[in-house]
Amino acid sequence: MARLRRTEPVARVQLASGAPAYLVTSYRHVRMVLSDERFSRRPVRARAVAPSGGRPTGGSTNGAPSSAPAPVFDFGLFIADQADHARWRSRTNQAFNVRQAEAMRIRVGELVEELLDGCEAAPRPVDLMDRFAFRLPLRVLFALFDVPDQLRPAFEAWALAMRAGGASMAAFGAAMAGLHGAAVELVRHRRGQLGEDPLSQMIGQSGDLSDEELVSTVMLLTVAGYETVATQLGNGLLALFQHPAELDRLRSGGVAVDLAVEEILRYAQSGTGFAGLLYTTCDVTLDDVVVPAGAAVFISPDAAGRDELRLPDPERFDLSRGAASHHLAFGAGAHFCLGAPLARVELQEALARLMARFPGLRLVPAAADVPIVSNRFNRLPAELLVTW
Repeated sequence: MARLRRTEPVARVQLASGAPAYLVTSYRHVRMVLSDERFSRRPVRARAVAPSGGRPTGGSTNGAPSSAPAPVFDFGLFIADQADHARWRSRTNQAFNVRQAEAMRIRVGELVEELLDGCEAAPRPVDLMDRFAFRLPLRVLFALFDVPDQLRPAFEAWALAMRAGGASMAAFGAAMAGLHGAAVELVRHRRGQLGEDPLSQMIGQSGDLSDEELVSTVMLLTVAGYETVATQLGNGLLALFQHPAELDRLRSGGVAVDLAVEEILRYAQSGTGFAGLLYTTCDVTLDDVVVPAGAAVFISPDAAGRDELRLPDPERFDLSRGAASHHLAFGAGAHFCLGAPLARVELQEALARLMARFPGLRLVPAAADVPIVSNRFNRLPAELLVTW
């Protein structure tokens, strides 16, 4: 990636199927692809809908969600068009924003402490991936949507299926069908019993969001808020263990946790880049490369965060220089991650409280021996066995 970024930042590549595509690796070009509406995810989402090729069912526009069979997750097909996305985003931005995330900080901190209580009581070594990284975001999602107790097992089953599915797209599809059913039930429940949560706010704002749109919103935020935060927390912890001097700076208070999180987001990104597949809607010129209409375009936010033209010595892990402008972990432009403020709160509270609770925290194996696993979308430590 570094070689391509320096010599061919917009590179023509070949997929395993033999089909041609383009790979974009520099910060400037990745940001342009993410921000320019001429690069569209609609073809990707259209292929993810039900095999019949029709619009996904499972939601009505006039009250309760329909009882139609759950479709395969459509990755937000209904918001892939610019106008539809702008309308949807104007509603969701009122419910999901920095103010809402900060309002949840105290509750997130309490959830972190509850999980750390469990870690402290468990036999050592403790696997931070299993007991902490994968449990925190699901509990935060329960708090975010005020998920009733009777619906929590369905979300927990989805999370377990996602972890067990590996690279299998069939397993991914089956897991998403289960999540769709849980989201339908949550929207039905919330319509009958409004609360103070963001979903209730969206229902009560103007009533112009259909049940299908509300269900897809729950699904999008659940997918992004669970696996992404879990893997990012795991990768961030591994990076800290790999750089003990930086770990000492963080736990001694020598560097602020908000800066540390931004550097972790830049240096230890969890995504493989596969989820960033887009297609050009017309011919697009990136410097001297003409990307033809209909071409598949992959981006590498990881490589963009290591762009020498953006940041000096980008392969060095330095918590004190962390800044949101150094990375594209949450995207850019109109499609900037809706859950970014809450993800930042989760990562900040998790790292700060973990370091405070266990100042002598250390990996049991050497950091170089930590096994890494991956699926199509993320790479992460299989386990982080620690003691203190």
